[in-house]
Amino acid sequence: MDPVKILKRAWHILWSYRALWVFGLILAIATAGSGGGGGGNNGTRYQFDSNETRQLPLPEDFRRGMEEFTREMERLFNEGPQHVDFPREQLTALIWIVVAFTLVMIVLGIIVAIARYVSETAVIRMVDEYESRDTKMSVREGFRIGWSRTSWRLFLINLIVNLPAILLTLILLSAGIGIFFAVENGNLTFNAFSIITLIGLVFLLIFVVAILSIFLRLLRHFFWRVSALEDLGVQESLSRGWALVRENWKSVGLMWLVMVGLGIAWAIASIILFIITIPVVILTAAIALLVSAIPALLLVGIFNLFLSNVLAWVLGIVFVLPLFFTIAFSPWLLLGSWQTVFTSTVWTLTYREIKALPAVETPAELPAAS
Repeated sequence: MDPVKILKRAWHILWSYRALWVFGLILAIATAGSGGGGGGNNGTRYQFDSNETRQLPLPEDFRRGMEEFTREMERLFNEGPQHVDFPREQLTALIWIVVAFTLVMIVLGIIVAIARYVSETAVIRMVDEYESRDTKMSVREGFRIGWSRTSWRLFLINLIVNLPAILLTLILLSAGIGIFFAVENGNLTFNAFSIITLIGLVFLLIFVVAILSIFLRLLRHFFWRVSALEDLGVQESLSRGWALVRENWKSVGLMWLVMVGLGIAWAIASIILFIITIPVVILTAAIALLVSAIPALLLVGIFNLFLSNVLAWVLGIVFVLPLFFTIAFSPWLLLGSWQTVFTSTVWTLTYREIKALPAVETPAELPAAS
C-alpha cells in the first residue's frame, strides 16, 4: 500500500467531486461542538471577538432591561428566589417557553444526528462508487444512498466505540457525588496519602481510557466501511473490521501515523487560515446579524405578550443563536467540511487498498507454490 498515492487520490477527489462538499458541511456542522467525536472533526472551537460585539449599537430599552435583569439575577443568587420581583404569570410563561425551547433543541439535535450519519454513509458510498465505476453522484443521489439502515448501524457502532469514555464519565461522576456526600456526612475522611493515591488512580484510569478510545476510533474507520460497503450488521462489521485491521496492522498503523502527521500539519495550517479568513468571517457575521434580526424581532414581539421587555429580548436572542452562529462561522465550517471529506476519503481508499491486497498478492504466490 502506497500512502502517498492514497493522499494524492483523496486530494483529487476532494476538489473534483463537489457534491461531497454538501455532506462534508453537514458533518462539520453536526460535529462542530462534539469535541472531536465525529469522523473528521478537528476539535476546533469557534468564538466571536467580544470587542466587536460591544461596539454594536443596542436599543436603549434593551440596555435598561439588561441592567434590571442583572440586578434581579444577583438578588436571586444572593438572597434567594423569594426576594426576586418576578410576577407569577411571567414565571409560568417563562417556564413554558424554556420547556418549548428545550424540546425544539432536542428535536433539532435528533435531526442533526440523523443528518450526520446519513452524510457519513453517503460520503463513504459515493467515494467507493466513484472509485469502482468512475461515476459521480449528485447530492440527491447521495442522500438516497445515505438514507438507509446503514446510517443507524453507523450510529450504533459509534456508540460502542465511545462506550468506554461514556462509562468513565458516569463512573467518575457517580464516585465524585458519593465521595462528596460521604465527606459531608462525616462518614469518610482523607489524609494526604489517600488524596494523592486517589488522584493518581483517576489520572491512570483517564489515561487508559484515552488510549483505548484512540485505538477504537482508529478501528471505527474500518467498522463503518465494512458496514456501509458490505451492508453488514453491527456485530459482523465489528468482527470483520477487527480481522481486517489485525491481518494488515502494518499498513493500518502506517496510514494512522501519516494521518496523525497530517492532523498536526492541519492544526498549524488552520490557525493561519482562520487568521486570514477573519475579514470574511466579520462579513458573514454582519450578514448573520441582518438575517437573524428578523426572526429575533418577531420572537421578541411574541414574547412581549407574556414577559417583560428584557426577558423577551433575552429569549428572542437565545432562540436565534443557532442560526446566527451557523451563518457567521460558515467560512470556518467550509474549511472543516473540506478536512472532513478528505479524511473520510483517505480511509475509504485505505480500506479499498487493503481489501485488494490479497487479490494482488495471490497471483505472485501461485508459481512459487507450484
